[in-house]
Amino acid sequence: MNIWTTITQISKVILVLLAISLIAHFFYPKYTLYRDLQRRESELREGVRLEEDMLQLLKTKQERLRNDPRFVEKIAREELGLAKPGETVFKFVDDVPTNSSRRRP
Repeated sequence: MNIWTTITQISKVILVLLAISLIAHFFYPKYTLYRDLQRRESELREGVRLEEDMLQLLKTKQERLRNDPRFVEKIAREELGLAKPGETVFKFVDDVPTNSSRRRP
């Protein structure tokens, strides 16, 4: 084999590797951007799905507030702390220990 043939073949291999590395250098940032955008899209879709679920829950609650008097009464009692006229409401509070109740030597 001639030395020039060997040098030519090695040069061709180096040129092909150089071309591949240049192509990779130009397209890799685009690929990472694409991958990041896909991840962001997935997160946003999940957020939209959660918001749609919350909207459906609120619409259901709104419909029950319009049509179900027992539900309205429950909400008034539990969330607003209201009572019917003449009712006595008892609230039970757990005792929380304080630092002043410790014995001092």
